[in-house]
Amino acid sequence: MNLFKSALVALALLVQPAVAESPRLFGSIGNQLSVGSAEGQVRYIGEPYFWGLQPVAGVSLAGNGSGYVGVGAAYTLRSQQGSLFARLTGMAGIYKRGGGRDLGGSLQFRTALDVGMTAASGMEFGIGADHRSNATIYKLNPGLNTAYLFATLPLR
Repeated sequence: MNLFKSALVALALLVQPAVAESPRLFGSIGNQLSVGSAEGQVRYIGEPYFWGLQPVAGVSLAGNGSGYVGVGAAYTLRSQQGSLFARLTGMAGIYKRGGGRDLGGSLQFRTALDVGMTAASGMEFGIGADHRSNATIYKLNPGLNTAYLFATLPLR
């Protein structure tokens, strides 16, 4: 437990909150893990509005016919130099099964962690992973994980 606390303190010293974030368009291509289906995702990430939280809206489609549309918030942590970052995103949305995994119901929560670097142009590149789950509001709750590569384009 002390190692975990030490890691959190070290992370807090190395990062700064998302106060100068610009709105951006996020695109990714990845794979639904344990399902084996390719998945593409597009998100809009807005400017911070409250405690550094950024509004997010996203949609994803997979090769197996499953899809997701959701809205939520993100928080970006940047290194002191500003080129390295981590972004946490949480969304609530609607899942369409198609030929994909039965997640128990339509209402699903999606959490994501993206880690990357920012180029001089303002574009971001990196890797990410997300998890979809219904938080046990339905009897069936197997969850679904996706790993992906992403790029973002600043809209200003």
